[in-house]
Amino acid sequence: MSADSSTETITLTFEPDNPCNSFISDDSTGEHLYTVVTQHGDETITKLTNAESGEQLAQWLWKDVRSDVFTLGNTKPQPSSAWLRKSMVPFKDTVHFKDLNGRNFKWKNCAPGLSLELYSDTDKKHPIAVWKKSYRYKDIKSSEQVYDPATLTVTGLGLEILDLVVISFCMLEKNRRINENGTVSVASSFAIPLVVVAGC
Repeated sequence: MSADSSTETITLTFEPDNPCNSFISDDSTGEHLYTVVTQHGDETITKLTNAESGEQLAQWLWKDVRSDVFTLGNTKPQPSSAWLRKSMVPFKDTVHFKDLNGRNFKWKNCAPGLSLELYSDTDKKHPIAVWKKSYRYKDIKSSEQVYDPATLTVTGLGLEILDLVVISFCMLEKNRRINENGTVSVASSFAIPLVVVAGC
């Protein structure tokens, strides 16, 4: 995928709206790009693969207390916190990571009730990835229920590291939803959030 133009954008749809089990597609073409699947057993492991080649891009082993154990491609497993580094107070809701070229990126809004946004160190005003939750609303003209799917819109520099954007997003959104639901069950944390919007 070419990322020569800073105005080039791709919108990824998540069906269902679940960072742990979802088909991720290009909204404009319908092309299936990624699959994220979580296997439950003695251990819980999430795996993200390239839909076309079947190549496993990353996996993370869930941990209740410590950081998840993260494996990127064929690299050695490491604590997810070694790659996704949380900022200290007062920016505790941001997480930093580096790409394979050492460039720095920052996810903002990693907290309950917020929607994740990704920024590069070269442009701290304009996000290169923006998450939008799914919701349903009632069409005022037809009175029909309309479903607006969950999307991750990626642009500019984000297109150069699209795999890393999707991997880091899924990992952080999983944790954000668990924290958002507090004592609610893990299964409930990944139920599709639906909002009825009157008058739309």
